Amino acid sequence: MQQLTTPLAFALAYADHGFSVIPIHHIEADHLCSCGKTVCPSPGKHPRLASWTRYQHDRATETQIRQWWTQWPLANVGIATGRVSGIVVLDIDPAHGGDASQLDIDTQTVTCLTGGGGEHYYYAHPGGTVGNRAGIIAGVDLRGDGGYVVTPPSNHSLGSYRWEVGWSPFEATFRPLPLDYQST
Repeated sequence: MQQLTTPLAFALAYADHGFSVIPIHHIEADHLCSCGKTVCPSPGKHPRLASWTRYQHDRATETQIRQWWTQWPLANVGIATGRVSGIVVLDIDPAHGGDASQLDIDTQTVTCLTGGGGEHYYYAHPGGTVGNRAGIIAGVDLRGDGGYVVTPPSNHSLGSYRWEVGWSPFEATFRPLPLDYQST
């Protein structure tokens, strides 16, 4: 894998990989969200775009991605999940009781370690519609059509997002989405 060092480099690499990329607010040096709200409900984890619904169906061009990261060079990087990017993600958040061992899933797939200490398991989109579902069980959400995930090298108030060694989308294969999660 080529050495990626900036949010723009990651965003372009993800776009080249076929993902629908969007800019996400980031955590600033004062530990506040770049959105400017002193009490942000989702610091460093929400889209910078007033409306990002277009990118749930269409991918941004390289020119658009470069414009975004010229305007917001420190922006976190998001990927729209679902058919547009060909992925569905199981989001495991141990801070809310999530534990991958509670699920009957194949964890030998593309895997991101989140800034908050959780995991994102990426699976191949099975076709049809796979909707977003929060709280499948405590601390486990499904990110499908109409959703997004924050990706490396994004920052979080507790740490940075990073790919599990050997399990980035540039190194590993997306496993099939387990059947239990394929219906909306």
